[in-house]
Amino acid sequence: MLNTQRSAYIAALEPLRFEALLGRADSLSVVGSGSDEAILPDINSLRPDFLLLDGVLSGVDSLNLLRWMRDSMPAPPRVLYLGREEEWIRTALSKGADAAALWDCGDADLARLAQATAQTPLPRLSEPWEADRREISEKLAARLGISNAVKGKNYICQAVSVLACAPQLGASYSGMLYPLIAARCGTSSSAVEKAVRTAIEHTWLHGDLGAIQNLFGYSVDAERGKPTNAEFLSMLAGHVQRALAHRMKDGMEKKPPDEPKK
Repeated sequence: MLNTQRSAYIAALEPLRFEALLGRADSLSVVGSGSDEAILPDINSLRPDFLLLDGVLSGVDSLNLLRWMRDSMPAPPRVLYLGREEEWIRTALSKGADAAALWDCGDADLARLAQATAQTPLPRLSEPWEADRREISEKLAARLGISNAVKGKNYICQAVSVLACAPQLGASYSGMLYPLIAARCGTSSSAVEKAVRTAIEHTWLHGDLGAIQNLFGYSVDAERGKPTNAEFLSMLAGHVQRALAHRMKDGMEKKPPDEPKK
């Protein structure tokens, strides 16, 4: 169970349904809700960590609201967008939503996705090193010999980058991490899990043996051979964290000292 609680705001035409849903999550604390123009001052004053955003609101364009938060707030909330159609979801993700789902998705799936989205660090706070984490993840994948033709490579790189930034999502791969990656990629949680597993199997058969031994050593069960999805992703996330720490340290050492105050 996660012990980091996030404040949540619900912008929806039927907020009571979602208040009850999010209220049952230990990691979320609902601080407000609304369905019309009042949500703008609410969000601006409450500064929630997480926003559940309905694509249909009264007198408010949800996509413009996304743009306003990204442009105007120093630390905008993580946003889970609920759309009536697949096209809405694709548009919302392109406009800055962190995750998206169909409005009528099951409550259990929605609750898991909400928790996963809320637990990732705020965009502006993690943004300076986000590209670096992804770059290191992709270099590790290439070093292991994960083929570009394998569909799971993209999921692996995204998952490793996210885990390196928010290791708390490793508390539940199927409950939080996979749903988050699935929402970003427009697919299902089960499809992400299967594609990652297939990519690992392919890598263990056709990848770079030297790199595999160097990166994983004897940490994998010798009798089983290849690692589980969780072992594989968490191990690579650890490598990304260490590589990023070295990169950050080097950057600080190269930074010129502050000018003395006159």
